[in-house]
Amino acid sequence: MTTSLFPSFHDFLLQPEQLAWVQASHPARKGSLPVPPSFRVTMDALVRRYQREEQQPGVTSFSELAGNRGWVAGQMQALGVLTAQILKDDFSLQHLRDVLEGIDACVIKPKEAHSSRGVLSLKRVDEITFECLQLRCRLRLVDILEQLYQEMREHQFPNHWQLEELLLPPSGLLRPVDDFKFYAFRGRIGLILQVARQPEGQYYRWYDRDWHPVTTGKYEEAIDSALLPPRNPDALLKMAEQVSAALPTPFCRVDLYEARQGPVLGELTPVPGTYHSFGEQADLYLGAMFELDTSLAIP
Repeated sequence: MTTSLFPSFHDFLLQPEQLAWVQASHPARKGSLPVPPSFRVTMDALVRRYQREEQQPGVTSFSELAGNRGWVAGQMQALGVLTAQILKDDFSLQHLRDVLEGIDACVIKPKEAHSSRGVLSLKRVDEITFECLQLRCRLRLVDILEQLYQEMREHQFPNHWQLEELLLPPSGLLRPVDDFKFYAFRGRIGLILQVARQPEGQYYRWYDRDWHPVTTGKYEEAIDSALLPPRNPDALLKMAEQVSAALPTPFCRVDLYEARQGPVLGELTPVPGTYHSFGEQADLYLGAMFELDTSLAIP
C-alpha cells in the first residue's frame, strides 16, 4: 500500500479492514507468522537499538542527538524551523536571582527533564515578583525557588536549569501556549496530541492527521473535548512533516508550539513516555506506519 492510500486514523476506525494487508505477509516480518503490527513492540525494539548504540565506542544514537540542544538547533536552523531562544543555559538554582537579572519574561525548565515537571512560565512584575502563567498567580522569587526545589527532589532530576524565551499564543494572551505533539514516521503523521496546561493540571485532545478528534486509549481521564484546535493546523502539520522527514530515524515525536510568530519547535522526543498505554487499535495503526517502508524494520 502506498503512503497516499494509507488511511487516516479516523478512517481506519470506521473501516478497520483497510489495514488487513499488514497482518498477512510483510517483508519486515518475512518468515514469521502473520501477526498484527504493534507500535509498542516496535518501539521496544527501537529502544533496545538505541541502548546498543550508546554502548558502542564512537557511535551516537539518535536518542542522544535529540537530547543535544545544540545539535537540534543546528538541524532546525538548516531547515528554517524556528526554535525557542535559549536566554541562559546550565545554571543551578542557587544562582537563579542573578540569572533572572534584566529578564522580563522567560520559561525556566530543567535541562534534563522531558515533561512539564519543573517548568514555569514567568512574566516579571517587579524586582522579586513574577506572574506565573501556569499557576495564574503571582510568585515571589522565594516561592519560585521553593517550588523548583520541591520538583527537583520529587522527580530526581539534576540541579541544571535553563531559561528559554517566553512564547505566547497567537491571541497574544498571557497564558502558556498549547503543545502539539506529532507522532511522525519519516515525514508521515500518524497521530497528534494537543496538551493544554491549566492551574489544576494538564488536559489533552487527540487528532488524526486530518485533525479529526479521535480516541486512542491514552489520557482518557484527562481528555477535554472543549480544547480548541490550532488556528493554523496546516502550518503545524507541514512543519512536523518537514522536520520528521529530515531526521535519521524511523520514528520521532515532533513537539511543536503554536505561537504568535508561527509554529515553533519545542523538542524532539525519540521515545515518548507511556507508549505502552495506547489502546489496541491505536497500537496497531501506529505499528502499521512503521511497516509502510521495509526500511523501517528495526533489527
